[in-house]
Amino acid sequence: MPLKDRSFPVSPGTALSVFCLFLYSAGFIRIETKLNDYEQRLKSVEEFMPQDKMEQARTDLHSAEQGEVKNLLRIPTSSRQPKTLRLKRSVLHPSPFNNSAKIREMMEDVISSTWKICSNKGNLNVCPCGRPGPPGRAGPKGDRGRKGRKGSQGIIGPPGRSGKQGIIGPPGIRGEKGMKGVIGPPGIPGIPGTKGEPGESISTPKVTISPPKLIVNETNTASFLCSVSGNPTAHIFWSKVNGSLSSNRTKVTSNGKMQIVSVRMEEAGEYKCLARNILGEDEKTAIVVVQSKPKISLSFGPTYFEQGKNVTMPKCHVTSFPPAIITWSRVRGELAHSRTVVKDGQLSIITAQKRDSGLYECKASNNLGHDSALTNLVWDLPRFTVNPPAKLDVEKNKNISVLCQAAGDPRPVITWVKENSDLPVGRSQVSVNGTLQIWNIKDEDSGIYICTATSAQLFKTSSLMQLTLRKGKEWFASVIVHRAVFSTLMCEPIGVVDRNRIPDARMTASSFFNGNYHPFYGRLNESRGHGGWCTKTTSDRTDYLQVDMGEVRFLCGVATQGLQGSSAWATSYKLQLSTDGITWNTYKETNIEKVRRELYVIDVFQGNSDRNSIVKHPLDADVKARYIRFYPVTHNSHPCMRVEVYVLLN
Repeated sequence: MPLKDRSFPVSPGTALSVFCLFLYSAGFIRIETKLNDYEQRLKSVEEFMPQDKMEQARTDLHSAEQGEVKNLLRIPTSSRQPKTLRLKRSVLHPSPFNNSAKIREMMEDVISSTWKICSNKGNLNVCPCGRPGPPGRAGPKGDRGRKGRKGSQGIIGPPGRSGKQGIIGPPGIRGEKGMKGVIGPPGIPGIPGTKGEPGESISTPKVTISPPKLIVNETNTASFLCSVSGNPTAHIFWSKVNGSLSSNRTKVTSNGKMQIVSVRMEEAGEYKCLARNILGEDEKTAIVVVQSKPKISLSFGPTYFEQGKNVTMPKCHVTSFPPAIITWSRVRGELAHSRTVVKDGQLSIITAQKRDSGLYECKASNNLGHDSALTNLVWDLPRFTVNPPAKLDVEKNKNISVLCQAAGDPRPVITWVKENSDLPVGRSQVSVNGTLQIWNIKDEDSGIYICTATSAQLFKTSSLMQLTLRKGKEWFASVIVHRAVFSTLMCEPIGVVDRNRIPDARMTASSFFNGNYHPFYGRLNESRGHGGWCTKTTSDRTDYLQVDMGEVRFLCGVATQGLQGSSAWATSYKLQLSTDGITWNTYKETNIEKVRRELYVIDVFQGNSDRNSIVKHPLDADVKARYIRFYPVTHNSHPCMRVEVYVLLN
């Protein structure tokens, strides 16, 4: 192979690089020589300059040297035409010796001389590299500039969109269980809570009533509190000993409180509180004492007497608390104190005289008030001296004259009436001596005629006569029982309608429906409650309403009503009578069947057909009783009654 084929071609870039290196080396040598010369000059100047000015000059010189070197290194290598380089230097602090100008002149000389040794080969400027100069001494370190103020924060840009969630990688392998750590220090202890109360042990109830005794005025409210201890909680029950609570005026609450509103005298007594749980029961009683002003029950009479004999007035029954003081007086005139005795509310007159007849007053008083009532003492009652015949049979168109006479003090007045009708108009007359005359007897004149003797318009006694017509030989048999016919002209009500005469305590019953139907609501024309007494059930035929008249009297009739507040009444009833409250007899009477003229005995009486109409029924005049019971037999809706009792005045 020829030798020229193994030669290596030199590229233009490589030649240019070698040339530049040579050029730079020559430049640095030249600059270093110049700098050494100026170094010597500066030393001589420093001897004559103040120290602070000298330090500033050194700083300027050092900065100038660095600037010149940097500008020198910026000579371009690719320019086709040579350019004259101007070295610029920024003078921070101008020196009084104008060192920068001298350095600039020196650098121009160096550059110009450098360019003179460069040759132009082709399109490239090639300068030979000079010999490297000795290393220069480092200049003094310049002062560090002050740090500038921090700029204001820029506006935060909007957040970028979040990328899609990557796929969850597989779970790593569980590491080995670490060693147990050191036990930490104990925590600060908390404040202990309050100690709870010990639980209550189970026990049977224990009852306490407050107050154990209560004194309350009538119509006021009586209140008791039944306190019960025990576990579990006990149920509380109130009841009246020997009686029942008034349901419409008694209120019992779950906490053991009992109230009786508008308390009455009959509600005085003992009340029991019973407490019961699963372990047992306990009970206590409390006493209610009802204070009231006196209330008197006294029969008006009359009370009859014979001259020269002892006579005792009806007893003056007084209901009150505290007990009342009872006194007797005479309405007109004075009591014969030497012949009068008062014992247990009764007035007795020894060796009664005609002048003792008249009205007497019983008066009772205590610190709450007083009450009074009258009774009548009669010396000579009206009495028949000539009775009319019990029956009189006459022929049609005949005239009759019937004599009826009576005696008494004052002198009685004689009157005649026909039962359920009037005396024949224009054909009858009653004379002053009591004789009844009827002319021209007709069929409609047959019936019962009543002769009545009345003294002082208060005291009456009666006798009756049955008048029948005879037709040929046929006679109608009749049986007339001498009786006091039920009429306001012959007998008076005992006063069931009046609570002052028959107190509520003397109205009793075997049962009653509830608190709105008490026995004492069973008075004629009563409107309290629901206006009447009603039985507890509709099937018990032994239920009754009882009236205590206070003393034995001759009965002459009864009257009944239905329940005011509802369509309930007794359509029929029976009567039982007693003089002592122990022995009872069913009232029966003989009657005459008007069509067949047959005798029969009845003991069931017709009752009511509506709620307010009064149905009266006469009784035989020889019936005596103190107690009378009404037994409902049949009824409408429910057995309910309001009653009155009538008694003879003699």
